[in-house]
Amino acid sequence: MKKLLLFALILFSISCASAQIAETTVKASQNTAANVWNPQKTWVFFVGLLEWQDKETFASFPHENRRDAVLLDVLRQRGVPENQIVYLKDEKATTSRVQLSFENFLKKPQPGDWIFVYYAGHGYKSEDYKETYMAAYDADEQKTWNVKSVPDTIDKYFKGSNALIMLDNCYSGAMAEAVKSRKSTVSYAVLASSQFNSFSTGNWTFTESLIYAFRGDSFIDDNSDGKINLGELAENSADDMLFAEEQLAEFAFTGNLNKQVIIAENVPKATARVGERVEVFDQGD
Repeated sequence: MKKLLLFALILFSISCASAQIAETTVKASQNTAANVWNPQKTWVFFVGLLEWQDKETFASFPHENRRDAVLLDVLRQRGVPENQIVYLKDEKATTSRVQLSFENFLKKPQPGDWIFVYYAGHGYKSEDYKETYMAAYDADEQKTWNVKSVPDTIDKYFKGSNALIMLDNCYSGAMAEAVKSRKSTVSYAVLASSQFNSFSTGNWTFTESLIYAFRGDSFIDDNSDGKINLGELAENSADDMLFAEEQLAEFAFTGNLNKQVIIAENVPKATARVGERVEVFDQGD
């Protein structure tokens, strides 16, 4: 009887140990998945505007050499499937279409998938300065796309757990503030070209920093470990905006999305000094 009891205890111990190993393996796998961006499991929602219906309120930008389309091509080249991309630009990006398309878009990703949300255009504040909006093509007092509505809609419809949000517009840091203060099962990484209370340049400097990082350009790999993470992207974006545009970028990371999340691997080693920033005099300036 004692031998049978001992045998049963041994089997129970082995079973418990096996369960613990399996649980540890699953958790390790989940952590690894959370720490490396997977383009093939990423759904992309892009809104880019260079002109608006109300031309007096929202000045147009030059169409030549637009960089939002270049960034989107980089994501395609990295492996994001075409059927997982929504791109609304200029007159097609009306308020109602953006909002409805965003809801429908968020219903498609499955658990384990990521989303990448990008906006480039004008940002503006309400008269009392309490609300921040992104300007869709037909933006006016009645037709608004509130920054806070983006994480609200994500939390409501998105079945996955990782959301990358990149904004290139005035007051874009309001998105970082919006995700910092919320309790959510979704992990957010927000990179914004300006602080929540500041204007942003009309140049493509911030979007170009995203292109460099997601393309895997070696000079973004600050520690030369062959990988580019969100922290290196954020630091290089901040330096570019500070040195080139004299403005402060703003970032936020929540949940599993932190600065260690890898967005490019097998990055070649940078040529010596490429990527350093310098200040020079040009005609006395």
